Amino acid sequence: MDIGDLKFVQTRGVKKYCIIFIDDCTRYCYTYFLKRKDEALEMFKHYKNEVENQLNKKIKVIKSDKGREYETLFGELCF
Repeated sequence: MDIGDLKFVQTRGVKKYCIIFIDDCTRYCYTYFLKRKDEALEMFKHYKNEVENQLNKKIKVIKSDKGREYETLFGELCF
């Protein structure tokens, strides 16, 4: 998981950030665009529901770039 800044990229709806989730097992990548960083938790909930419904498995661990911005919030949703 990582959040990127889209400083020099124009997007529809004035999105300024993107959040990327990569499944280590399948290497499948999900990308969501955000207007604000505080939308990251809602996008993670959306991603979590989608993946768990498709695979019938629970997300157990979240890896990030050690930014620790959302580590506690996201980790609580996985247990």
